[in-house]
Amino acid sequence: MNDQPTVIENVAFLDLSQATPENLARLEEIRGVATLVVPADGGELLTRVRLVDVAHVIPVPRDAHVRFHTGMFTLSGEALADPGGDNEVLVVIGGLVVTTPVERVGYREVVVIGAVLAPRGSETALGIGLTRVTGAVNYYTYVQGQRFQPLSGEIRISGETLANHGGNAGDVLMLAGDVIITSLAPRVGFQEVFWGGRLLAPRSSEGVLAPRLVGGGELIWYGGEPRFFKGQETFGRGFFDALDGPVALALVGDFRIESDVPAELLRAKVSEVTLVGNLSARKELVSALQVLTTEKYGNLVVSDGHGDA
Repeated sequence: MNDQPTVIENVAFLDLSQATPENLARLEEIRGVATLVVPADGGELLTRVRLVDVAHVIPVPRDAHVRFHTGMFTLSGEALADPGGDNEVLVVIGGLVVTTPVERVGYREVVVIGAVLAPRGSETALGIGLTRVTGAVNYYTYVQGQRFQPLSGEIRISGETLANHGGNAGDVLMLAGDVIITSLAPRVGFQEVFWGGRLLAPRSSEGVLAPRLVGGGELIWYGGEPRFFKGQETFGRGFFDALDGPVALALVGDFRIESDVPAELLRAKVSEVTLVGNLSARKELVSALQVLTTEKYGNLVVSDGHGDA
């Protein structure tokens, strides 16, 4: 660094745990950082430096050996008990999955930005050993030889995936991010389905899926067999004219309906709408959409004559 005040911005992960006092003294502002790691003895840093749009601040001992992991991190209960040293700190950004029972935690500190999933019976050891967790701590039933299937990000899976063909009833499915189950799930072949983020699932599968769901976030049950649209899209008259008959629409993102679409055509070609995001249309169409929308997590917006909100 030079002698000028320093601004650090727009990075997902910033580790200052080993920064020297001289470098920290010239730091003026930290902006747009998802996770900031600072030395535990550097508390003055947080009072002197401007923090703007910093989601998580993690203090760690300066004299410790810190292990960082991003994403979904999986380890056994034995590995959690014996980290290979007495001064180890574990920081997980994403989520921690423990695959066997935990009898004790050998790390000096364990910090998890995300959810923790561990076998039942590990509650006492993890209650003592987890230093900080920002998400939920959930427990499953441990079965010898069980598999863990993680799916994260923006994902579409069929209902048949939940049957877990080739697996066994003790397996665990982990869903994180924006997940859409695109078709009927005739059965669920997993012991439990842990989810976090946003999950869209068919209402017709609620009876078999809901008892297996554990987690939190946005859970949206949609009706019918919709056409899915994700992101940004504009629908004009040609789109609705091309539809063979009444269809359900599932919209995830920001959408608008152009001004050339008659309300009569909309009602004739759309049976129901599931909206997760924003949908803009002229006033006459918004009234029809209010009737057609069975699930709404967002806004129906009245646009001007050109379709712009």
